[in-house]
Amino acid sequence: MEIDEFGIPFVNDEQQMKLGGLMRLVFASEPDEHGFRDAAVRCIGLFTLEDFTKSSPHDEAPPYPTGTIRRWSEWKSFMLSEKATADFSKAATLSNAPAKMGALGQPNDGLMQALIQHQITPQKRFNILSAMDDRSRNEQIDNAARFTFLIAEQEAHRNKGYFPN
Repeated sequence: MEIDEFGIPFVNDEQQMKLGGLMRLVFASEPDEHGFRDAAVRCIGLFTLEDFTKSSPHDEAPPYPTGTIRRWSEWKSFMLSEKATADFSKAATLSNAPAKMGALGQPNDGLMQALIQHQITPQKRFNILSAMDDRSRNEQIDNAARFTFLIAEQEAHRNKGYFPN
């Protein structure tokens, strides 16, 4: 209970990645009769994992894995292209998105806000964030936005009584 912040690396199947979420403990319940407790956490940032050490029952180290991280904030400046903005906006219109969406999808909106709002999968978000260069990242963002629009377009037709194949 002395740890206020900790990291959770992204895991794909059983493969641990070098990118993860920096978490803050919000609430922890008292332990039950088996020693388990409920906890609520909030992601407050991202990190890159520089090294990782698994613990073993025989170590004197903490009973959980440890590692060295580097806080990563460059992702906050990633923006949507005009093409992605247009596709996300059209998808929101077609899907009758709730009013709380507001002006989401404008070119100056944060990338992560748009990806989460439009339900881009965690695996796809990881792929976008870990892209090797701006061109590759922007291409993946544009493709995700286009796919989101195409799905919304098909769903709109389905709600009118038919579904194009």
